Amino acid sequence: MSDRPNARIFLSHASGDAFEASLLQFAVEHILAHLGATVWAYRRDQARNERDVAGSLKTRVRQSDAVIFLLSPSTLEMSGTQWMELAYADAFDKPVFILLHHLDFDDLAARSQGVPPLVLASQCSDAALDWRAVIDAVGRRLETGVDTGG
Repeated sequence: MSDRPNARIFLSHASGDAFEASLLQFAVEHILAHLGATVWAYRRDQARNERDVAGSLKTRVRQSDAVIFLLSPSTLEMSGTQWMELAYADAFDKPVFILLHHLDFDDLAARSQGVPPLVLASQCSDAALDWRAVIDAVGRRLETGVDTGG
């Protein structure tokens, strides 16, 4: 088990996927309760009076132990904020676990223009299509501190 008292997970999602993100947030917190997991997501956790939203997102990514990146057509169409969150995770060397939603890797490869190389290079595996496999990979990573191929 992790030596951390609580595992902090940042959930990145497009605004068009807020409902799915709230379900995923609940599932992660329930399944990883043994790690004291808390999942930060914009809709539930962002202070409504926050003036520096970009700074707040950067801080939340930096404070996280892992990032789940819910990647959907909405991300590809209109979510520059998510790409910034992914860049923050990379800059802070946070493990990123991509969950493909209404897409598969072939869809991403076909739209390679505008998709960060980090996503295309190695972040998507067959497990990226299975929400439970992604949650389990996050849990293993947080328990062991070893990259599990998210």
